Amino acid sequence: MNLILCIHNHQPVGNMDFILEDAYKAAYLPFFEVLKNYKDIKINLHFSGFLFTWLLEKKPDYIALLKLLKKQGQIEIVSGGMFEPILSLISEEDGCGQIKMHADLMEDVFGERPKGLWLAERVYEPHLPRTLDKAGMVYTLVDDNHFKAIGLSEDDLFGYYVSEFEGHKLAIFPGLEYLRYSIPFKPLDVLDAYLKEADGKGHKLAVFGDDGEKFGLWPGTNKSVYEEGWLKSFFEYLTENQKWLKTVTFSEYLTNPPKGPIYLDCQSYKEMGEWSLPPNLAKEYSTAINNKNPYEKTMPKGGYFKYFLIKYPESNDMHKKMLSLTRKADGNPEAKKHVYMGQCNDSYWHGVFGGLYLPHLRASVYGHLIDAEKLLDPKKPFVSGTLQDVNLDGMDEAILTNNLMKAYFYLKEGGALYELDYKPTSSNLMANLYRRYEGYHDKIKIASLDDVADGTKTIHDMFTAKEEGLDRLLYYDWYRRASLIDHVMGKDVTWESFYKCQYYEPGDFVKEPYEANCKNEKNSSTLSLIRKGHFWKGSTGIALTIEKTIRMNINDSTLYIDYRIEGDLKENFLLGVEFNFSFLGSGGDRYLDMGSGRIPLTSKGIYKPSERVQFYDPYQKIAPAVEWDRPISVWTFPVEVVSLSETGFERNYQSTMCMPVWDIDLTSGPRDIHVKLFVNGLNSHNDVQ
Repeated sequence: MNLILCIHNHQPVGNMDFILEDAYKAAYLPFFEVLKNYKDIKINLHFSGFLFTWLLEKKPDYIALLKLLKKQGQIEIVSGGMFEPILSLISEEDGCGQIKMHADLMEDVFGERPKGLWLAERVYEPHLPRTLDKAGMVYTLVDDNHFKAIGLSEDDLFGYYVSEFEGHKLAIFPGLEYLRYSIPFKPLDVLDAYLKEADGKGHKLAVFGDDGEKFGLWPGTNKSVYEEGWLKSFFEYLTENQKWLKTVTFSEYLTNPPKGPIYLDCQSYKEMGEWSLPPNLAKEYSTAINNKNPYEKTMPKGGYFKYFLIKYPESNDMHKKMLSLTRKADGNPEAKKHVYMGQCNDSYWHGVFGGLYLPHLRASVYGHLIDAEKLLDPKKPFVSGTLQDVNLDGMDEAILTNNLMKAYFYLKEGGALYELDYKPTSSNLMANLYRRYEGYHDKIKIASLDDVADGTKTIHDMFTAKEEGLDRLLYYDWYRRASLIDHVMGKDVTWESFYKCQYYEPGDFVKEPYEANCKNEKNSSTLSLIRKGHFWKGSTGIALTIEKTIRMNINDSTLYIDYRIEGDLKENFLLGVEFNFSFLGSGGDRYLDMGSGRIPLTSKGIYKPSERVQFYDPYQKIAPAVEWDRPISVWTFPVEVVSLSETGFERNYQSTMCMPVWDIDLTSGPRDIHVKLFVNGLNSHNDVQ
């Protein structure tokens, strides 16, 4: 029998240098230090482009080792999208462009053009044979889940199949889940029994394909794989059993005939099928697939990857911004490369890996997309305002933009400011994430600080917590965390109830639509937003109107915001205008200042009346601030979520909420409020410019 081993090494665009260094030392280097001593073992190897470019620059000796192993015939190089995009989330032109860019790099370094493709997150759609064929790819690897989802059994999966789309042919290898959960976690005698059973049935090929990080970087695996010698023992086992079990490359096995034709539907690996479902359905699906016996389990259909764009509107924002820019970047190679880097998949979804929940990864996507947009902007100072369906949800958003800033407003929900790009530093100051229920939150109370990662469990089987009391952070927002959110509240609302999102709001302005009008003049653009809403007392709605006018001037990084509140209400109420500013973290030298000194971004409470809140972030080189026309109290707290990563449940800072709160009395007529939101950069000495 033949055995294909395919190792996929990946780090997302924007990951910090020290993370790549740790992964290199823990997994990427020691794996090949072991492999080089077993010259009869062959593997198939994929590096995502961002990681491989880093290795080329930082680790020339490592690259030399890989080239030697390739020359000796131990490695077949597998290609992929250069910056690891989900191919079904991008255009076919971009998919082909990314694949060819990666294949060009691999050919330049290793002297041979790859014939096969590592499909990012194994997210397959029926049209992909055409994309891969156009890009010069002959084969790809998916999971057995893809085949079982259309009715095939475990015994049907020991080989490869051929599919096509519009006459474009592609060989597809099914990777076996049992091997994915066994290597490098189970004892070798268990693995041996499985492979011998398959050989005894006359099967000709078993395929393993999974992350290289599980060989040393996943919790507990560095000890089990290297210190305790699992990988060395595995290679010795393969060497000693060559008479009946032979490692081969994909290309070598393609000289054998396929098992037949196949047509797969939209699928990924089974865990992705769980993560892409709504939370309650995800729990049901997880229970249904929990049977570990590959010959007994049924395979109910999981979720659809693109549902992440519905499940997380913040992901959809990035995705639609990327789609709009990639068309404009055609013909501009530098801008196109930034768009490609902004297509890196990790920030667009969330499962057992942090992904979308990690602020620095979202910031990386926005940074590259803003870099692309700057290259495409007019060269002279400009300003404009438009109404258009940016998010492709069937309803218009509003945009104000000039050469320094770009502001997006969510008209269908409160006229909120949900993206604010400061172009000089390529930063979106409002790349926020709201607090939401995730299916795994039910497991947090049983998670343990003492659960030991000993290398015998995959990251899908461990329930560890990085700190105690995470369940006390599980509060859920009923609206998106954006800015210029207009809260009309009763006088009984407390800071604590607002922080927990457990209060009654009698105003209907947060999630309801605002009417919009844009006016463009030579040196400014103005967006007028108005909602004729209500203050609800039981079933009676008292007329209340909020109008906010936002002006952006040419060559100015300020938004000038004028509020007018009027209505028939005869009692005082609270008006809070909520702002959320996202930073890459809450610690270090970051702080906010309300006029009395530095305050940590994680501070909670009501602060004494002030006319200004100034933020300071020396890492992104930005200093945003909000001012209003008279001193009032300010409510603030950090927006923190509890998310899941490969190392367990963790607290994750997303943004800092600050909200000036006015006591509004309309008995004498309308109330006017004037606000300024401006962004300054920091110079090389971290002084405000």
